[in-house]
Amino acid sequence: MIRTLIFGAIAGYVGKKLYDEGKLTEFKDDLVGRYNQAKNDLSDKRAASSSQPAMVTPAHSSTTSGASASSHLS
Repeated sequence: MIRTLIFGAIAGYVGKKLYDEGKLTEFKDDLVGRYNQAKNDLSDKRAASSSQPAMVTPAHSSTTSGASASSHLS
């Protein structure tokens, strides 16, 4: 637990220094760019898949009725 607190304090201190020096803006800009690219790719895939006709599978029909199936269990 003490190690976690010490690591958190160090990470906070280093992060604050980087933020104050403006070195995190490139990192933030890169993350925002990647997020927007992934979001656009996903919406393109959704649009492409919605324009294709959906595959329809045939429904399975039961050869025995529910009453006769339950009578076999008794």
